[in-house]
Amino acid sequence: MTAPVRAYHHGNLREAVIEATIALVEEVGAERVTVREAARRAGVSSGAPFRHFPTKTALMTAVAEEGMKRLAEAVDTHLAAAPANPFARLAAIGEAYFTWAVANPTHYRVLGDRPTIDFEGSAILSGRSAAIRAEMGRIFEDARARGLLRAGNLDVIHLQARALSYGLARMHVDAHLREWAIPPDQAVVAMREVMNDYLASLAVDPPAARAAMRQSAHGKA
Repeated sequence: MTAPVRAYHHGNLREAVIEATIALVEEVGAERVTVREAARRAGVSSGAPFRHFPTKTALMTAVAEEGMKRLAEAVDTHLAAAPANPFARLAAIGEAYFTWAVANPTHYRVLGDRPTIDFEGSAILSGRSAAIRAEMGRIFEDARARGLLRAGNLDVIHLQARALSYGLARMHVDAHLREWAIPPDQAVVAMREVMNDYLASLAVDPPAARAAMRQSAHGKA
């Protein structure tokens, strides 16, 4: 019998069950997770978690919310260190997303599996996702207003950037980057290079955009 993830202490039931759920997803996959099994792994009675998580959807949504909070914090941290140049700020968001996905692959999977979570019903999930999307939109608009961005539909360009970043992260999480001879410890570097190549292709002056993006990682040149 698998031992509980950790001993339960009064007051941390919710956190203990979420931690147990993450371990379950890693071990058996999200489709086989149950609230009762998560409770057993957390070392509590089978009925104890239902006050916090009345359904499996509620439980998986809580895991996704934890992941979204970590992503939002990463984006905020990287943007705070990034220069004002729009391409540097776009690269900073990409860097935040890639480093988050590499550090939190299970959260990434759960957050990306929308049918298993209540995305629209969660203010954390829908609200913080919308905030990141809005920030990216403002940056693209700023780049266009400064004459730095080539002609094109901003909504389409934005969607392309989101799709590329999601696809790259998914390739890492699903171990597809290995087919391209990219080991896990080089995943962020490889994803950054691909994203920055795409962003540079959007610029009126690609060399200037590349120079700005080189400053985006933690605000360093």
